[in-house]
Amino acid sequence: MNSKKPVMKQRSVSETLLSKDSMITPVLQRIYSARNIQSLSEVEYALNKLLPPGRITNLTQAAKLLAQHVQNQSPILIFGDYDADGATSTALCVRALNAMGHQKVDFLLPDRFTDGYGLSENVSKRVIEAHPKLVITVDTGIASMKGVDLLRQQNIDVIVTDHHLPADELPAANHIVNPNAFADSEGKNLAGVGVAFYLMLALRSELREKSWFDSHTEPHTEPNLADCLDLVAIGTVADLVPLDFYNRLLVSEGLKRLRAGACSLGIKKLIELSRKNIKNLSSQDIAFSVAPRINAAGRLDDMTIGVQTLLANEEKSAIHLAYELDNMNQLRKELQGQMTQQAMSMLPDLTAGLESQGHQRSVVMFQPDWHEGIVGIIASKIKDITYLPSISFAQSESGELKGSGRSIAGVHLRDMLDLVNKKYPEMILRFGGHAMAAGLSILPQQLDQFRDAFEQVLQQYIDANCFNNVVEHDGSIESSYLNIDLARAIRESGPWGQKFPLPSFWGEFKVINQKVLADRHLKFSVTPLDKNQPVDAILFSASDEQLKTNYQSLNIHYELNINEFRNAENLQLLIRHIG
Repeated sequence: MNSKKPVMKQRSVSETLLSKDSMITPVLQRIYSARNIQSLSEVEYALNKLLPPGRITNLTQAAKLLAQHVQNQSPILIFGDYDADGATSTALCVRALNAMGHQKVDFLLPDRFTDGYGLSENVSKRVIEAHPKLVITVDTGIASMKGVDLLRQQNIDVIVTDHHLPADELPAANHIVNPNAFADSEGKNLAGVGVAFYLMLALRSELREKSWFDSHTEPHTEPNLADCLDLVAIGTVADLVPLDFYNRLLVSEGLKRLRAGACSLGIKKLIELSRKNIKNLSSQDIAFSVAPRINAAGRLDDMTIGVQTLLANEEKSAIHLAYELDNMNQLRKELQGQMTQQAMSMLPDLTAGLESQGHQRSVVMFQPDWHEGIVGIIASKIKDITYLPSISFAQSESGELKGSGRSIAGVHLRDMLDLVNKKYPEMILRFGGHAMAAGLSILPQQLDQFRDAFEQVLQQYIDANCFNNVVEHDGSIESSYLNIDLARAIRESGPWGQKFPLPSFWGEFKVINQKVLADRHLKFSVTPLDKNQPVDAILFSASDEQLKTNYQSLNIHYELNINEFRNAENLQLLIRHIG
């Protein structure tokens, strides 16, 4: 089946306070205005503009308890999730607590295949065997009622930090720091690593008030927690949370430190293996090159390796761990390729009514031999092709079907699963997640019923217009601005990401020449219609039809990219769609 053809639409530009005679170009003014930026102060990022920690519910109370344990040198265990957000959150807490003079810190992450998601009862028993006095959950825990209860019964203090949406019931932790669990809390767009960072900020304030840093010599010197922002940037971008002002600030400051090499050796080695120039690292580089290598550990093996890599500062171990993640990522790509082919062969039958009836609103698929660590990527691929909320299932060792879903704008996936669960209370065993991504478990015999129920909920609650594949862009660029200076200005004006999209444009070009690269990519030399100014352009993963077409001109949706080759920088158009 062909991809659902996108409808191209220029982003509307709102009236703002941006000055017409400011230092930024008219193109950049238009870009900012289309993202509702009212003044340049909204894209000027500095640490003195951080969200005040006191605006996050329960943060101060949690920090007071944590400070007591630090002062008592109690054993503390960090329990994280098995994705990049969870890994960076875990590494951040270990790094920050060590920097504040607390060395009795350990961490534990669940195994996706044997433990499942979250602080389950089985995992809690392993936690108890480690004999901590305090457990801090990061990027998880808000749905771990039984696991938290078990720890509290053993007189282990628990601080839950998370950002996932809560169920009707909250765990009986000592303190819960989750902006999305309390209506009055700010910071609702923070990733798990962002919440963990704010807890460490609040802890430092508490220890400062208690003269912890004044009354000790090294290693209890008061740390600069900005040294943890490299991890915040990686985790925030990797988890695809909306880049509101506060998240853009965190990512921007983290990128500055990454570009300066102010990160662990393990992170530097990962960036090297990603073939990215650390001095020009962007949020897109994190999203598409660095984060997948970290996530590969949780998808295929044990995210402990990911945390160890993020913390590694000894050359030999940093290289070894980074290569281990890179090898896992290569294996992930191979498995993903095989599973994608299977999914594509199944798609025509699953979407038989899509083109003929025009009203199908979901895709749910399952293959018995699929790898449960990769089904989320398959769901994302199918979502991109069909522009429908998609869920892919694999069968776990326990026999349950574990599904991972991806959604489209306007369809809150976790809320849709909640509606299915309320309508059929016995069908979904467990579920959780975000607006755009969620996971669930069901029994094999419930697959057909779930497929029908999910479709019914979408039919009932979601407006049909949400399923139109509208792709927004920032209009056309006058040929005088089509240069590497604008590309640099866009790169330096980031970070770009969720809800603050990377600028893209629409334009018509004459084709000077074209060639096929690696049997699947199309490279062009093009010129604007009104100027003889050759520019390189490339379309990755072209279709068979596109590879066979001899183009004379191109109407394209594209992004500006700086191609670095042999120490030279050249403007390159990254083609996203050929009209």
